[in-house]
Amino acid sequence: MDKSTRIMIAGAAGLAAGAMLGVLLAPEKGADSRKKMARGLRKLNKILHGEVSKEKLAFVKDKLEKHKERLERHIQKIDARLSRQEANGQTA
Repeated sequence: MDKSTRIMIAGAAGLAAGAMLGVLLAPEKGADSRKKMARGLRKLNKILHGEVSKEKLAFVKDKLEKHKERLERHIQKIDARLSRQEANGQTA
C-alpha cells in the first residue's frame, strides 16, 4: 500500500470518527443518529473503494481538517472536565 493510499485511509477513518462523534453528541433520537451514521459510512465506503477525482480528494481533505479541529476542541474540553473532576475528588 503506497503512502497516499495510507494517508487517504487514515483521513477517511478520522472523518468517520469525527462524524460519528458529532452524531453521538447531537441531541437527536437514536434511530435518527444511526441512520446518519449509516449514510456517512456508505459515503466513506464509496470514497475508499472507488475512483476518486483530485477535486473530491481535496474536498475530503478539507472536511477532515475541519473535523480534526472540532475533535481537538472536544478533547480539550473533556480533558479540562476530567482535570476538574480529579481536583474535586470525583470518580464518576
